Amino acid sequence: MTSSRTKVSLVAVALAAWCATAQGQPLAMKDENGLRWACGGIGVEERQALAELERQANLKLLFVTAKRGGYLADIDVSLYPSGAAGLAQLTMIAQGPICVIDAPPGRYRIEATYHGVKRAATVTLRKDGKQPAQVALTFPEKGWDGIKASDEEKRSSRGATP
Repeated sequence: MTSSRTKVSLVAVALAAWCATAQGQPLAMKDENGLRWACGGIGVEERQALAELERQANLKLLFVTAKRGGYLADIDVSLYPSGAAGLAQLTMIAQGPICVIDAPPGRYRIEATYHGVKRAATVTLRKDGKQPAQVALTFPEKGWDGIKASDEEKRSSRGATP
């Protein structure tokens, strides 16, 4: 028979191992229909990883609230190449406020939907740019939960080093 203390210790070890595995997975570009992309930005580590991946991308998307500029996640995103008769080259759910995409050069229409509100933008992508084209899509603010960004998160979102 195991003691309560042993059971608690085993649970703590299992939880620590699970957390280390979940956090230890690096953010990487996914391949889909001739595009490479990654989304994230929840926490400083993910934003730093996306900044590294940005070097491989020619498009950066940012999803924020209109009034406060708060980060949003779980956005339905579609990327349509110019002249494609309604067929999206990429459809995904952005699980973080920042997405970096490497797409063939050309003109694209971006459509994003958050809580039933749709936003759209067009962008021309080039391969020769030193920085990716940046598109920020803003959505109405839903009921605010009262959580404010930390000073470190504010600096990071402005591109300052923490």
